[in-house]
Amino acid sequence: MKFDSHLCLVSAQAAPNLTPALDPAFRPASITLAVSTDMQEKARWLESVLKEQGVKVEKLDIQNPYDYFECWDNFAEWLGNQTNEAALNVTGGTKVMAMAAQDVFHEEKKPVFYVNIENDEVIRLDKRGAGFILSSKIKLKHYLEAHGYTVSQLCKPDIKGNIRDLVDRLAYESERLGRALGKLNWLASQAEEGSRTGTFVTPALDRYDQDSKAFDSLISMFKEENMLSLEKNRLVFPDDAARRFVNGGWLEYLFAQSIASIAPAADIVDWGMNIDVCAPNGSTRNELDIACLVKNTLHIIECKSANLAADGRTGDSSGTDAIYKLDALRRMGGLRTKAMLVDFRGSLSESDKKRARQMNLDILSGAQLRDLKGALKTWLK
Repeated sequence: MKFDSHLCLVSAQAAPNLTPALDPAFRPASITLAVSTDMQEKARWLESVLKEQGVKVEKLDIQNPYDYFECWDNFAEWLGNQTNEAALNVTGGTKVMAMAAQDVFHEEKKPVFYVNIENDEVIRLDKRGAGFILSSKIKLKHYLEAHGYTVSQLCKPDIKGNIRDLVDRLAYESERLGRALGKLNWLASQAEEGSRTGTFVTPALDRYDQDSKAFDSLISMFKEENMLSLEKNRLVFPDDAARRFVNGGWLEYLFAQSIASIAPAADIVDWGMNIDVCAPNGSTRNELDIACLVKNTLHIIECKSANLAADGRTGDSSGTDAIYKLDALRRMGGLRTKAMLVDFRGSLSESDKKRARQMNLDILSGAQLRDLKGALKTWLK
């Protein structure tokens, strides 16, 4: 079953109009976007992604999306001008737009379908019959772009076995190593370029660090992977990549490898880490530590290995800063987006935990990391 063109009703959710257009067996040659005044910007974002995928796009302006008769006239005129087989995707728009469009297509005995974005099922509304599942799945990059964000970087690293073992051990021993790892993160953040080209050198270690068994264990673990060396009472990183890995980047790798391993069982369509995005305003830039798509819903994970009870940049705690940042990031994927803050050290204050719950943000911390795959599967459901 395939139609020459789709009439799509633009709304805040891009997925219902995007998934049918990307399915090789169902995609039309052209799409007309029915757009109300308040949806013009969202239509431009959707149009850009569709054209990138080789779909011809036209627009049908709807002046008043709550005037049934005006909508009916617009849709009837559009359908009357079509020479090829046109179908209505009735999933989006206002309810009035959807009712008017569906009535016009029913009257002319033209096909009408609805997309269940929970499972990508196409449900025919013009005749009885079983629905079918779209084979195409939206890529994370296209999803973000369809919501107005420009993606300049999206990483999917091939994580080697030795790195997997390292980050798994750090997660399992989070309670024992948490405080020492916090100090190591701080040292890495303070490292400056060394005398040897490309290297970075930390401030001198203090007596407490030298007497700490946990800190010594950490140094040995990272040293075995050539991430650092100890020279004249200072840590030396061979390059900036190693410095960033030690300074919390390892936690992002831990979640990346866990997401990748559970992807088929958890219905993860696409995922990425260290995703650089620019907001629709063209100036606000952010980085998503980890993001994935499950049933056309964006899931964002912000990883924090530092002490979230410490003072932040705004005068509040670092935990408060992280929560507000995550809440802002969540808006990029629409109302369905889910977000999680990872507090490796379990240092988030009770007031910040309460604030996160009020914002419907999830928290994963401390010993929960020992069964990370299980915790992620539960969250992604």
